[in-house]
Amino acid sequence: MKHLKTFSIIVLVAILFSACKLTPHDKITGKWKISKIENTTMTLEEDIDFFNQMNEELMKSQEITFEEGKIMKTYPEAQEGTWEMDEEGTVLTIDWGQEDTYSPHTFNVKTLSKDSMVIEEDFEEFFIITTYIKAE
Repeated sequence: MKHLKTFSIIVLVAILFSACKLTPHDKITGKWKISKIENTTMTLEEDIDFFNQMNEELMKSQEITFEEGKIMKTYPEAQEGTWEMDEEGTVLTIDWGQEDTYSPHTFNVKTLSKDSMVIEEDFEEFFIITTYIKAE
């Protein structure tokens, strides 16, 4: 009987641990807000200040929502698109459709947890690093 209780506890703990492990797709699902945008080539304080002012409204207003295969954003205009992520959660591709001349966008996912995400976009001459926090 004692061995049965021990075995039951081990099985229960194993089930709980496997149920709590979120995949990258699980982690990214939901509503996100930008908390920080960085241009990696900028080192002068006045350039950084200008870049931050340029992106101030975007940081205050934009929300991005990831649903299964579908993405929506609120700013600068409401728009829907599609997204894909590799199984490892390291490459994110967003396609806003034919109206967006730069689509599809490919991002390197630097970090992804259930409540924060850091992505990097390569523009050849520089990188833009954007940090998001879960809005829900």
